[in-house]
Amino acid sequence: MKVNSLNAQFVFDSKAVLGEGPVWDFINQRLFWLDIEGRKLHCHTPLSKENEHWNFDEMIGAISITTEGSLLMAMESGIALFSLQTKELKYLNVLKNTDAKMRFNDGKCDPNGNFWIGTMHKEFLPGSGNLYKLDRFLKSSLQIANTTISNGMAWSCNGAKYYYIDSPTFEVAVYDFDSVRNEITNRKTLFKIPPSYGSPDGMTIDDEGMLWIAHWGGACVRRWNPLDGKVIQEIAVDAPHVTSCCFGGKDFNMLYITTARSGLGEDELKSAPLSGGLFCVKTNATGKAVSLFRSKV
Repeated sequence: MKVNSLNAQFVFDSKAVLGEGPVWDFINQRLFWLDIEGRKLHCHTPLSKENEHWNFDEMIGAISITTEGSLLMAMESGIALFSLQTKELKYLNVLKNTDAKMRFNDGKCDPNGNFWIGTMHKEFLPGSGNLYKLDRFLKSSLQIANTTISNGMAWSCNGAKYYYIDSPTFEVAVYDFDSVRNEITNRKTLFKIPPSYGSPDGMTIDDEGMLWIAHWGGACVRRWNPLDGKVIQEIAVDAPHVTSCCFGGKDFNMLYITTARSGLGEDELKSAPLSGGLFCVKTNATGKAVSLFRSKV
C-alpha cells in the first residue's frame, strides 16, 4: 500500500537541544513545549506568531495544563506548579528525585485528569526507570516498573485502552485501562516498529483512533493503524531527530512537531540546520482537547 506523505512546515527556529513534550492550550489557543536539556519552557501563539520562553535551573521532563490554568511540571528534582501569571515555581512534596543520574521524561494526563509520568537514566541504563501515576490528591503510585526510556503515551477514544512506548523496545504496548480505578492491566505488544524507521518517541492519537508517532532518527512522524500495525501516512520533517507531536489549532487539525539537536554531530547539523526547531502540518485528521490535571492542591 502506498503511504500518503506530507511535508511539515517550519514554525520557529528555537535550536532546542532536546525539544519535547508539546501541549496545546485550547483555552488560550497557544502551544507549550519544552527544551528538556536546554532547561526551557517555550510558548508559541500561532495567531500573533509570538514566541516566548522561560529559563529554569534544572531539566523539565514533561508538563500538563491544570484546571486552574497553571502548569504542572515534572522538574528534575520533583513535581512542581508553575504559575503563568506570577511566573512562580512551587515545588510539591511528591515524586522527589535526589539521584543526579535520573530525570523525568514524557508525561500526560489520562481522561480523568491523573498525570502519568516516566523516569529514565540520563545515560540510558536499561530498566532503571519507572512509570508513575499522580492523582489529584498528589498521591503517586507505580504503574510500570523497570522501564528504560518512557516516551509516547495515549488513551483510546473510548478510554478503554492505554498505549505506551518504551523507546528501546521498538514496540507500542497496549493495556486495558480501568477508568474507574484509573489502573492498567493486561499488557500486550500491539505492534513492532522496524529499527530502520527510527526509534519510536512521542505519540498522540486522533479522533479516528490512529496513532501518530514521532521517530527519532527517522526524520518523520508516522500515522499508524493500531488494529493492524500498518503505516497510513508519513509526515516528513526537515530534522532527523523528531521527538514528539500533538494536535492543536482551533479545529485541532494542526499537528505540531518538536525536534532535537542532541545526538547530532557538526556535519549532521550543517546538513539539517533546522534541527531543534518547531514544525507543524495541517492534516486531514483531527485530534481532541488535552486532558487537564484536576488538581486538589
